[in-house]
Parts: sequence; structure tokens; C-alpha cells
Amino acid sequence: MPNFSTVRFGKLTYREEDIITLPDGLVGMPDLRHWLILEMGDDMPMKWFQSLDRGDFGFPVSQAYLFQDDYEVPLGQHTRRHLDNRSPDDLATLIITTIHPGGERVTGNLLAPLLLDTESRRGVQLTLDDERYGLRQEINYFKFGLAVKSETTEDGATADEAVDAMCGNGEPTPEPAGV
Repeated sequence: MPNFSTVRFGKLTYREEDIITLPDGLVGMPDLRHWLILEMGDDMPMKWFQSLDRGDFGFPVSQAYLFQDDYEVPLGQHTRRHLDNRSPDDLATLIITTIHPGGERVTGNLLAPLLLDTESRRGVQLTLDDERYGLRQEINYFKFGLAVKSETTEDGATADEAVDAMCGNGEPTPEPAGV
């Protein structure tokens, strides 16, 4: 199996099928095209999105429901073709998350989500122009707390099953999360 050295996690061993490809890279970083999703711990409802193109670059990602219940990503045919998407059920939306100094404030960039196809393992970072969403949207700390405890809210909100399937393989940190 291939391995890769990271600043945060040291040496990682992963499978080729664990790699997520963003053909266009990230906004402002088009050369960062190959990624792994890593567990941050069993009790953490966030994942770590680690670049395989730069061992010193990665960031936490979270599921959109932790920030806003009615979060919607417009999905056109061009984007579906770009992801080689065959079913909307195979799509997962991840929000780039910032844990501010001291860990007392957590925000997410709802204007530039990551959209991943769990079958093709291709992704894209979208840029949205929607006044309903913020660049530094505060996380819903109540839902975050429930997610840490593996509970649900009264309205039944739970983790996005596609993200869990893609990320949650139950392997110890910092092994890459597989399908």
C-alpha cells in the first residue's frame, strides 16, 4: 500500500481507492487535486480533509446540517457530469470548517462547499452566491453536541449517510477513512 508523510499525522498508509480527486483543485489552489478523508476521533463529528499533493495542507470538514437545516447546493447537469455522478444519493456535501483559537468558536464556509460523489470519488469545490449562507457561519452547538454523543435532534436530523459511508470506516485515527 502507498504511504504519504503529513505534518499533522505523520506517515499515513492508504489504499488507492481511498483517494478523492478534485480535478479542478480548490478555489485558488488548482494544483491540490488528490485528497484523503481522515477520522479525527470516534467522538468527533468532523473529518480531516488531507491533501496528498502537499503534506502540510489539510483542514477540518463537517456536514452541512451542523450549520443550517435547509442548506441546499444547486446541482446542475454540468456539475453532475463533472463528478461522473449517476445518482443524487451518491452525493455528499462537506463544509470547510474553522476551529477558532481556544476551540470555543467553530464556523463553516457555506459559500464554498465541497461536493463529493461517493461512487466515482470525484469532487468539486463550488462557489455560491446566496445571501442565505455565510462565509463564517457559526455551527449549531446543540447539534454538534448531539453528534458528539451520537444522538439525534427532535426533528430526526442525523449525520448525512453518504458522508458516513465515505468517511466512517471505524479505523483508528489517523488512518484514511474508506468507503
